[in-house]
Amino acid sequence: MKALINRRALGGIIAGGAASGVAAGALGASPGGAAPLDVEDPAKKLEAFMKIYTSLETARVWYWYTGTIDAALGDGPVRPFIGVSTLIRRDVSPTRDGRFEMEMFEGSYFHAVGDAQPLNAMHNAMNGRDVQPFHYREGPYHVGYDVLGPYNPATGVHYSHEVKDSPIHQAGDQIWFSRDNYIDAPNAFTVDKWPLESYGPRDTVGSFATHFARLSDVANPAVRTAPCAFRYEAFMRWWPWMLMGQTAGRMVWRGDGLKLPSIDHLPASARAGFMAVHPRLFLERPWNDFANLPIDYQRERKPASI
Repeated sequence: MKALINRRALGGIIAGGAASGVAAGALGASPGGAAPLDVEDPAKKLEAFMKIYTSLETARVWYWYTGTIDAALGDGPVRPFIGVSTLIRRDVSPTRDGRFEMEMFEGSYFHAVGDAQPLNAMHNAMNGRDVQPFHYREGPYHVGYDVLGPYNPATGVHYSHEVKDSPIHQAGDQIWFSRDNYIDAPNAFTVDKWPLESYGPRDTVGSFATHFARLSDVANPAVRTAPCAFRYEAFMRWWPWMLMGQTAGRMVWRGDGLKLPSIDHLPASARAGFMAVHPRLFLERPWNDFANLPIDYQRERKPASI
């Protein structure tokens, strides 16, 4: 699962390309809405992207989304397997040279479908094993953005030109963009050492994050951070804690959520869940060591017995 958990380090934080839509210049203003933005201008596109994604001003931005992981054995039918909720903290700051730099922390936890309470033990009906879901954290990740795309703040080297090249779609009073990421990387869990945790030598993951906002908010100079709805989907193989080994199959992660106006808008049930498993996310400085699922899992757990 290294590829999935490292999706931001490997590119998932980058605003990846989505399928091209109607050119912005061909759209008219909607009744009571705003005229389409000229997102062909790199500076205006960066401003729209940052206003939707985080903020044009120094801010702490929170994303919360929750959903379901569906699973299928082999070519069999897809069925709901488990619920998952994620809380992301992004601290963003504009720089004097027109760039934006960001630090991110994240935590996810597993729960029953339709229930926000963390699930610490369950029966995996796909293999008949009693398993312990592993609630994981990620970060800190550091990334910068300018008109050429995301870059490494430590070196100034750009990761790609995907912010510049990714289309921003507009229709009526709606504006949205996608961050798509495809990974094929070595699996941190090798079959010889982790025979039940590893599904094979490589991680192959496709993840897709779409951000939706109102065009009238993004076009308004007085709005520095636009309200934003969010949808996340990923196609992947088994989580290591499921102990599926090399069993053929697949999973689909689908979740929906919001860029919260503030952390106080996090529902009480979700806040209780995150406080139970990731209380450090709410501290001024959550942690300094870099963390992701492979690092923490391999430190805290031993390979399961076959």
